[in-house]
Amino acid sequence: MKKGRFLCRFLAVFAAALVVWQWTGVSRWYARALLASAGWLGPALHGWVLEENAGPGGVPLWAHGGRQVQAALQFDALSVGVVPVLALMIATPGLRLPRRLCLAAAGAALCFALGSLIVCLFPILVFYKNPFVDVLGTFLGVVAFVGAPVIIWFTLTYQQLQQSLPRLR
Repeated sequence: MKKGRFLCRFLAVFAAALVVWQWTGVSRWYARALLASAGWLGPALHGWVLEENAGPGGVPLWAHGGRQVQAALQFDALSVGVVPVLALMIATPGLRLPRRLCLAAAGAALCFALGSLIVCLFPILVFYKNPFVDVLGTFLGVVAFVGAPVIIWFTLTYQQLQQSLPRLR
């Protein structure tokens, strides 16, 4: 595996995918899907109900009894996490097309599940202030925006990477 070639291929695919992601409007669709998924999960997990477009400026609100928490998340940033996973899958050498497509779909699904969980947990992380919740919220933010794409890619392609990088054996 030529690391420089892999890096250049990843960066080119990432840049192109990011442009397509924003230009086609997939990012808005993905953010709406995250909200819908979190709105379905929220009442089951913690009892808070997501009210879309209920806050000032059409911002979603989490409501529980008389309490409300504005879902002040950067949905564009949260939804873009799937792009590096897809770019890493495309750039990984030695994968045949059917396997590459399956791994890309699995990676996208895992990113979506993590994003849904973060949106779902948002009212808990904001409303109930204590040191544990602050640390958990910070950890989830770092994992979602930085670590998750690489962790998901590495986990799904570990077998292929072992063949390409003998030191991983």
